[in-house]
Amino acid sequence: MMTLPLDAEKNLINRAQTGDATAFEELIAAYTQPLYAVVRRLAQDDQEAEATLQETFWRAWRVLERYKTDKPFLPYLVTIAANYQRDKWRKEKRNFDLDWLSYEMEDAAPSLQQQAETKQMVADLGEILKNLPLPYRMVISLRYDANLSYDQIAEALQLPLNTVRTHLRRAKEFIRTQMGEHAWTTWNET
Repeated sequence: MMTLPLDAEKNLINRAQTGDATAFEELIAAYTQPLYAVVRRLAQDDQEAEATLQETFWRAWRVLERYKTDKPFLPYLVTIAANYQRDKWRKEKRNFDLDWLSYEMEDAAPSLQQQAETKQMVADLGEILKNLPLPYRMVISLRYDANLSYDQIAEALQLPLNTVRTHLRRAKEFIRTQMGEHAWTTWNET
């Protein structure tokens, strides 16, 4: 997942803070893809993910003058998106049907048997991930979809670092238990 170099990011943010809309558009272009990867895991469908993405950038624009450029911008955007999504879930009090996993085989020509097994494993994993408690889904998404460090996840979710580690460990234990040890080992190797 590509992000801007810190110096370029700071420059764009400083320009955007002075009202340069073009600079903010460049930030949007740079961070849409990595932020969308996270938001899509938290949303029920593409439309909801796109709406959350737009709302996140809108909220970031509105409070940009208060942003301090001493930290990376993506975790800041993730914090806004996670808080927005969490508030939305609380208001709607709904059960989430998350389309959790996209998976591509690196093998150029897998057999039909391998394709069927992989497809079933991905479907099984998707179902397991849907049953993860929301805090675990969030840290899994931030770690593996957004490639955030543990420190960045802790900051984005406003959690202690050890809580992030615990959530990730428990999420992996839950997945391992649900998949069975053999399937977990096979999936985890890919």
